[in-house]
Amino acid sequence: MKVIYIGEIPVRLERRRIKNINLYIRPPHGDVLVTVPFRVSEAQVLRFLSEKEKWIVSHRARMTERAEQDRENRLRTMTDRHVTDAELAYLKEQIECYAAKWEPVMGVHCLRWTIRDMKSRWGSCTVAKKTIRMNLQLAKKPAECVEYVVVHELTHLLEPSHNERFHAYMARFLPDYKERKRRLEDCGFR
Repeated sequence: MKVIYIGEIPVRLERRRIKNINLYIRPPHGDVLVTVPFRVSEAQVLRFLSEKEKWIVSHRARMTERAEQDRENRLRTMTDRHVTDAELAYLKEQIECYAAKWEPVMGVHCLRWTIRDMKSRWGSCTVAKKTIRMNLQLAKKPAECVEYVVVHELTHLLEPSHNERFHAYMARFLPDYKERKRRLEDCGFR
């Protein structure tokens, strides 16, 4: 392997058993690789690269810009997922309030409620242990959405699967449950 420069851009040159000169720009930093048949001279490679210099520069710039955007998006996502102590306390209060309201109405009782930062669900229920986990990110959602998740998970104590019986219970307890569910789905979870 050899490194040659086109302007200030380092280009890794590799000779291979191939028919044509191939040019690659690798993410995320825009590293440039040129693969060359053994029979092609270095002068031919330099001529090829100088013809492609504008293309290399523009594609590297686009790739590094995309990498920077991805990094910013990851940082924004991490920041967006942060929940303050006050938000957590309010979520705990909401869960307790809705559990106290709905358990007697539904004729069920959850033995243990926990809050975790889940990436793919708003809540989950372990029927055999009568435990329910709620997503920490609900702390940033409207109260009617938190109530929907509480009722949804409590309904699993009556019907473990998402069958017709489950949906009939949901419609009886929360007639607008589909609208509340839609609001949560707009946020990207099931």
